[in-house]
Amino acid sequence: MKRLKRIYILLLSAVLIIGGSGCGVKNESSETKNPEPTLNEWQKDFLSEQKLPTEYEELNLTQRLSVAAIYEMIMYLEDKYGVTFEYTGYVRPQILENEYMTAIPKGGNELTDTVTVTRQDDGTLKDDYPNIVVRPYFEQMITDYVEDYFGSDDIRVFSTVTKTSINDLTIITEETISGNISGRSTVFISKDLGSKEEMIKFANDYCIWLKKHDISCDSQVMLLYNPDISKINRINYSDYFGKEYIKIRLMCYVEKNGEIKIEERQVR
Repeated sequence: MKRLKRIYILLLSAVLIIGGSGCGVKNESSETKNPEPTLNEWQKDFLSEQKLPTEYEELNLTQRLSVAAIYEMIMYLEDKYGVTFEYTGYVRPQILENEYMTAIPKGGNELTDTVTVTRQDDGTLKDDYPNIVVRPYFEQMITDYVEDYFGSDDIRVFSTVTKTSINDLTIITEETISGNISGRSTVFISKDLGSKEEMIKFANDYCIWLKKHDISCDSQVMLLYNPDISKINRINYSDYFGKEYIKIRLMCYVEKNGEIKIEERQVR
């Protein structure tokens, strides 16, 4: 629904037409005339891809403001990180929502690599690109721990990074992740790997491991009884949260005071 809203806002060409006066109107009484605004090649290519006019005077005010903001945000990302980005969506500022744009690194995957650039109240731009870069390393670090713990690869881990203080994104290791990550993880464990009591013990040991590495990560631990775990992937894993698939569901995390919390949740 949000994606439809982004497209809808950008394509309001038939409703919000500005006439009579506006950015492109010349002041004939002025001795010094301001040059007519123009579109650069990137903006023209972008508008062409969106099936919109590529001449400035043919755009309505909303479209002019939108294409200018999108270009600003894309250039902000590319100048900051030295990476080419591809636009995926944009939302104009709303009463209860800041203006933002989404994009992916060239060749990336929208499911895992979507970067959001948000305009703050003071007009500055903020992005979450470091979270996207760090996520696969963080996910693999947890995967390695769980596989080593059970001596099996019949597990699946799906992680999200919500905050990172890693500055050098060219060097991401277990050492740099430790103490510099906040996130969430879902851990699926095959039915053959343990009982309820063993899952509770694992959750406690897992939290001790997180605490050792100073990682803040709210985690769900799911013991499967159906289906074959090989069928679960990042695209479909949320489809397997129901009682027809999950035998035990535990929530576990380490509080700020260092206390480990493990709670069994109802499977519906």
